[in-house]
Amino acid sequence: MVKTEIHIIGLGNLGSAFLEGFTSFDENYLIKVYELNNDVLEIYKNKYPEYKYHTNLDQVKSGVLILCVKPQTINKIFDQIKYTIHEDVLICSPIAGLDIDHISKLINNKIIRIMPNLLIRNNKGFIPYSKNYDDDYLDFIQLTLNNLGDTKEFSEKYFPVITALSGSGPAWFFALSNELVKAGNKLGLSNQESELLVNKIINGLPDLIASGDRFPELIKKVKSPKGTTEAGLNSLQNDSFDTIILDAIEKATQRSIELSKELKSE
Repeated sequence: MVKTEIHIIGLGNLGSAFLEGFTSFDENYLIKVYELNNDVLEIYKNKYPEYKYHTNLDQVKSGVLILCVKPQTINKIFDQIKYTIHEDVLICSPIAGLDIDHISKLINNKIIRIMPNLLIRNNKGFIPYSKNYDDDYLDFIQLTLNNLGDTKEFSEKYFPVITALSGSGPAWFFALSNELVKAGNKLGLSNQESELLVNKIINGLPDLIASGDRFPELIKKVKSPKGTTEAGLNSLQNDSFDTIILDAIEKATQRSIELSKELKSE
């Protein structure tokens, strides 16, 4: 059986998440990784010796090319590699602000734009996608993305808010968790004790979500009238918690839009 080639450019947070996610189902793939930093390459060579590692991208004649680089570098990278990529190669972009139309002006290939979060590392991600072709070319969605997590197709116009809400989503929960830890610490618990309590909460949340209840219903299950939870929730409401969260998502969404404009103006 001929293995499908998966080419990953960049071993930052997302590139390494893809690499680790592939380890659970890589028997049908030939994974090739491209990273300029030799120190980073050596780390992953030792960790996953079964993959092929390179500092430069040579001819890419088939398979999928996943772009895991910073938005600010993508135009320069395409100038360097566009003549080495065969037209049959599927371009997969998880880059914030990089829309399909912009890529199409740089290279004439089938393109799928995705916005995964780092949970793909454990094959538990959610992967919104949009594409410029019909069907499922190379069965990439069914056989690859669906093994990294759940997938859903969206209109590309929603990608700025998807980037802010889903792509950056883990960071919002980590930030909230960190504030909970600090609050417990300030109120007398040791940092270790406070972290233990918050970690136990996080570990148990999937079971509650699995019940199928919506978030307002889950809140009602935790709180009781005039109880401790309600007192805390009232404080959040009085301090405009909803406005704070909305403002954070709006700022992240706007930054995604700005990145797109910056790329087009280069």
